[in-house]
Amino acid sequence: MSERIPVDVAVGVLVRRDVDGVERDFLLTSRPEGKVYAGYWEFPGGKLEAGETVEQALRRELHEELGITIGAVHPWKVEMMDYAHARVRLHFCKVFDWSGEFEMREQQQMAWENLPVQQQPVLPGTIPVLQWFAAERGHEGPTHRSWLDEVRWDADGLVPVIAQERDSGDVMMFAWMNREALALTAEKGEAVYWSRSRRKLWHKGEESGHTQTVHELRLDCDNDVVLMKITQHGHTPGIACHTGRHSCFFQKLEGGVWTAIEPVLKDPESIYK
Repeated sequence: MSERIPVDVAVGVLVRRDVDGVERDFLLTSRPEGKVYAGYWEFPGGKLEAGETVEQALRRELHEELGITIGAVHPWKVEMMDYAHARVRLHFCKVFDWSGEFEMREQQQMAWENLPVQQQPVLPGTIPVLQWFAAERGHEGPTHRSWLDEVRWDADGLVPVIAQERDSGDVMMFAWMNREALALTAEKGEAVYWSRSRRKLWHKGEESGHTQTVHELRLDCDNDVVLMKITQHGHTPGIACHTGRHSCFFQKLEGGVWTAIEPVLKDPESIYK
């Protein structure tokens, strides 16, 4: 990625100040539909066109996107970001004065924010700016909310998770995740759980090879249970249970007795060597 030629982008950090000149809130806008990272929140701006300076590009972009004419441009910091689609050199400039009414000309949204930022998700290239603001303002703690903050973690920092096979609808297993496990699951697209007995993360299938590809993550109405739509790997049909069965829910109440109604597909002794 580091060998890619960077694209220069002018970024406007519009800041409102109080009567004493103290910086207060700042403007974030969402990326419109049809663009990479649609719906993510960022500081507005755009690419430099041939022959343009950063200031010229910023004036043009903010007028085209927001309908405003900006005053003085104050160069602040330069940051390099590697995205999957491009490598960009971000030229962040503070702007304190502008004229005209804000118009969301690309059907984006706008929000005046402060730390910690409430809008989410936040574009990766925006996070360093929030950290710079935090350093300037002596802000401690998170600089922005995350989707992980919406989960109602229990007193031990855990959330119950149900794994459901996407194609069959079978409920495969129940387990727990902490914040790191859920973040890794979303990042990797494979199930990573928290073992309460061993007090550590465990990547499903790390010993057996029976991994789980995660297609969807869902949160219930109380925000305290996660449902995963998965594909179970390692056998046909997939084995999710440590007993060598397809599903962990293989016992059915029949005549007042819990009866195993699913066969052992593979000897557990051969799974866990």
